[in-house]
Amino acid sequence: MSKPGAERLRTMLARNHELADRVRAPQFPIARLKHLQEWQRGRLMRSFQDLVGREDSRPAVRFFLSELYGGLDFQQRDQDLARVMPLMIRFLPDNALETMSEAFELQAISLEHDMDMAEYMEGNGITDLDMDRYCEAYRACSSRRERERQIKLIRKLGYDLDRLVRRPLVNYLVRLMRGPAHAAGFGALQDFLENGLGSFRALDDPRGFADTIHAREWDAMEKMFAGEEKPFGF
Repeated sequence: MSKPGAERLRTMLARNHELADRVRAPQFPIARLKHLQEWQRGRLMRSFQDLVGREDSRPAVRFFLSELYGGLDFQQRDQDLARVMPLMIRFLPDNALETMSEAFELQAISLEHDMDMAEYMEGNGITDLDMDRYCEAYRACSSRRERERQIKLIRKLGYDLDRLVRRPLVNYLVRLMRGPAHAAGFGALQDFLENGLGSFRALDDPRGFADTIHAREWDAMEKMFAGEEKPFGF
């Protein structure tokens, strides 16, 4: 029986593998990318300081920042997923695979924009970011359609994770995989699954969390494309 979620997950995984190859190319400005992602993580922590300060939402903020955005540690996890895909397709429901595909699409969109901005920085001699230079690179490299897709996907992923953690069978299957996954060398992937589900299970208001991120990032996007000086309010 066909599983649309599984096919979409395969497509998103292939997309991320292509990005990993691009990052590993000798001519790619990896130092610019790392600087950009460090700057953006600081900005995001400031934009969502109130969520970081709450015990229930702190793990979810960290999950988004460490697992889905900013950083190059995803490669081992993605390789794990490629190896264990047949088993996951056999045992996990298709809506769980669909939600995973959304997570990997969000990762891909974020990384694609970051890579384009890093190359812009390299080409224009930008070695140290400030708000003006960041907004310049953002506007120069951003597709409005893809930026909108990125922000909408954050909210959709949040809603879908909320539905997923309410399904006892999914949580049971993921916990059941813990020992075998680590023993077989799939620890990075297992930690990703458990951290994602666990962080959303801890939220008092998962949809409110997703709506907050969506609203603030959408407002900032509108202001950056409009050329405002302080799109994040600071």
